[in-house]
Amino acid sequence: MDIHHFKTFNQVVISGSFTKAAQALFLSQPAISMQIQALEGFLKVTLFDRSRRQVSLTREGEVLFEYTQRIFSLFDEVQSVFQDISKLQVGRLRIGATGVMGTYYLTRFIRRFHECFPGIELEILTGNSWRIAELVSAGEVELGFAGRSVIRSQLQQVLLHRENYKMVVGKSSALAAHAEETLSPEILLEMPFVMREKGTKIRAKMSAWFKRHTDVLTPENTVTLSNIEATKRLIASGYGVTSIPYLAVSDQLAQGELIELKVKGFNLVVDYYLVCHSERRLSQAALGFISLMREDAPNTDWGAFPELLNSIPGRKR
Repeated sequence: MDIHHFKTFNQVVISGSFTKAAQALFLSQPAISMQIQALEGFLKVTLFDRSRRQVSLTREGEVLFEYTQRIFSLFDEVQSVFQDISKLQVGRLRIGATGVMGTYYLTRFIRRFHECFPGIELEILTGNSWRIAELVSAGEVELGFAGRSVIRSQLQQVLLHRENYKMVVGKSSALAAHAEETLSPEILLEMPFVMREKGTKIRAKMSAWFKRHTDVLTPENTVTLSNIEATKRLIASGYGVTSIPYLAVSDQLAQGELIELKVKGFNLVVDYYLVCHSERRLSQAALGFISLMREDAPNTDWGAFPELLNSIPGRKR
């Protein structure tokens, strides 16, 4: 069975003659006749009534024409759908992000992506850095935004953002009055310290910092919260102290709802990465998302994504 024979048959019927079909397909008339004969031989039927001067279908030919119409209509539909996908008019993009990246860093890109490509459905899964690496590795998300994880051979990680963490208290906290002083790390052990859950990058880094500066892994009076917004509300109420990304508290610091403390030896920085699977080709939607990010992060090494050298189609400017 040769699909070209079906295409020739379909064109003969549409054109109304073998001669016009030959012109439309840029073939000779004998070639058209040979293809029709081959098709009739394969199907073991007669498709055209050759006793008449005009092209006339037999009953079997009418049945086949119904099928070829459906087949080539479906071909046109497939072509149209994938043209829309390649132009980012339709599709779906799943990304994974840690709480910090998903809540504070990516929001502006998500908004711009939807404005540029409203036909793309965007789904965001959240988790700690280890979980995001697992999602990318398993192919459950195309792009991950997280702290650096244990290197897996199939993952590539591109440094995207370096975030400074701040030690903060609420404006009604007793320590707020000492905001202009450089405080001893030990003073943090005297009040409740709000920590992120185990398994997060910041929890590990804070434990290492406490061990280095106070000889304890965590303060004895520790509150564990997995939600950054809940942490901010608790601290703003005047309860305890915490270390938190500047991205998350810049507004509250500017408004005076939270107060930054100067603590001797505290200079915590966490790097965040764009993570993707090195053995899987990124979709046009994923490349479109990265392309938007590239405009705001020109100093990032985008060499891991040579596809970005080509323009991303379909973008509304």
